[in-house]
Amino acid sequence: MNQDTVQLGAAQPGTVRPGTVEPGPVQARTGQLDQARLAPKGAQRPGVAATDLERAEAGLSVLLEAWQRAIEELGAMLPPAQVRALLIVDNGDRLNVTGLARMLGASPSATSRLCDRLVAAGLLARVPAAASRREILLELTESGQRLAAWIQDQRRTALAQVLETISPGGRADLTRGLSEVVLG
Repeated sequence: MNQDTVQLGAAQPGTVRPGTVEPGPVQARTGQLDQARLAPKGAQRPGVAATDLERAEAGLSVLLEAWQRAIEELGAMLPPAQVRALLIVDNGDRLNVTGLARMLGASPSATSRLCDRLVAAGLLARVPAAASRREILLELTESGQRLAAWIQDQRRTALAQVLETISPGGRADLTRGLSEVVLG
């Protein structure tokens, strides 16, 4: 198993399994657990009506399924962690391994190995920064840029197909609500 794969039944830090709670790094240091993650399914959050939560969850599930299905043919070639890294580097400005690790929520060593695989696949290059020879930046190769553009195009097409099923008013509400998530 590589670090991009999670074994079924294997506990990850910060996850809850039946009968056990394994705190993540922050909780282990502070001794606090995120009670929201431990709340039973169907528990209501303050300020959010249960019906709103259920409807939002159902809609989000449809969107996420379409989003993932749009690039499922990459599954055999490029694991999800590598897809995320590729898209982050594509959208990032002057990113090094440490910055990418922070954005992925991974360790620098795991991120470095992930980058090694992307370099070996010809999708990523490590280049010295112009200002400092010691700093190494990550850049997509031409193939990496084409793949990132293809992924984004596939996802946008899938999203557009889902949005076409929603009334114009519903699309406006969804767009406004999602922009509040991004900006908020």
